[in-house]
Amino acid sequence: MQPRRSREAAVLCLGLALLAGRATAADSLAVDPADPRFAGRADLLERLTATAHGYFRFVNAAFAGEACRLFLDVASSMPEVNLHGDAHVEQYAVTSLGRGLTDFDDCTRGKAVIDLVRFGSSLLLAAREKGWSAEERRFVDAFLEGYRTGLRGGRRGMRTPELVTRTRAGFHWDHAPALRQAHALIDQAPLPVDAFADGVSRFAELVSFVREVPADFFRAKRVGALTMGVGSALDEKYLIIFEGDTAAAEDDLVVEAKQIRDLAGNPCVRTDVGASRVLDGQRLIAYEPFGYAAVVPHGGKFFWMHDWTDDYQEASIRSAILSPRDLREIAFDAGVQMGRAHPKRADGATDKDRRRAATRSLDAIEARVRAAIRELADRTEAAWREFRFRANAEHSPGTRSFGLPRGSFDGGLQTTKQLRPTGECSRIPP
Repeated sequence: MQPRRSREAAVLCLGLALLAGRATAADSLAVDPADPRFAGRADLLERLTATAHGYFRFVNAAFAGEACRLFLDVASSMPEVNLHGDAHVEQYAVTSLGRGLTDFDDCTRGKAVIDLVRFGSSLLLAAREKGWSAEERRFVDAFLEGYRTGLRGGRRGMRTPELVTRTRAGFHWDHAPALRQAHALIDQAPLPVDAFADGVSRFAELVSFVREVPADFFRAKRVGALTMGVGSALDEKYLIIFEGDTAAAEDDLVVEAKQIRDLAGNPCVRTDVGASRVLDGQRLIAYEPFGYAAVVPHGGKFFWMHDWTDDYQEASIRSAILSPRDLREIAFDAGVQMGRAHPKRADGATDKDRRRAATRSLDAIEARVRAAIRELADRTEAAWREFRFRANAEHSPGTRSFGLPRGSFDGGLQTTKQLRPTGECSRIPP
């Protein structure tokens, strides 16, 4: 029999080894603040260090990979659904067209856990940021209740979220402010008017197949590079102002072109559906698809182009979500939207068999989904604290700190290196 001290040491080292294993797994969510892609992007670093949810938005691909990994043993039994791919609280928007999840860059087909775990973790991170941690379960309950409601085909008679009503009350319902914003963004990084000429030409050709427009409607007047966004901050993006219906500046059309990312490397999502997956996704998921939208080639890449609405307000955790009720209502509403979209056929028609299959799948794994939501929210928060600590530590004295004063690291985060077993542990017998 092992001596008591040896047994205690064995237990201690087993605990350290388990923690080290979790830290190693969490490395997939880690981001190096010294990455050269952040050079000259102090604005982006500041957004990533400001909140755990901002960081969460940036690590979408890694997060989706981890969500998949937690369900690999049952993935083959899950039905394939229409995925949003990057569903989170701040993807819920109120626009002049309608409301709901938007930004369809990562749409594809795959396993529902990608959307369920990501949106659920977003709810937990949002709740913690707002100081509502005690209600975390209620937010996830509302989301999954909404999802089940959507799977049953329900939407009629749904209450409009209070946030939506409040936001619309502040809309200008005027094209002029949207144009001023577009020009201001282009002023930050103007490009030659022919910088995206091949994409513009193909966009005009594709849209003209389905919409009759004047001859000069798609004449590009101004082009600029876009650096806005969080998850897409490092992607290639353009903003284009087109002539529109007349030669008058008042009716110019604003269109964004955003690089479509490669989704390879995640076995829970389809990577063989091509760039058109973005258009398919917005058609199947959005309540009100964009009026002008197409996928075009440019520089050996594919870009998703779509018009900007005059009024647009995302459900900003900081400024738009004002109460736990707001977050619960958004959770339910987004859940309904996902539940309605996930089982649709490619032609947009409802399919009762797919609905039933998706419901049975959720029944079987709901407890695991809830556990995965909490685990990945915790791991994302830990990775963010480490990122924030390192970003501040790498700043030279006298420069502005990114969200955390020197010496005030408050997360107690243990890294894999810090948890490495000591020499005594290495001598514990198996």
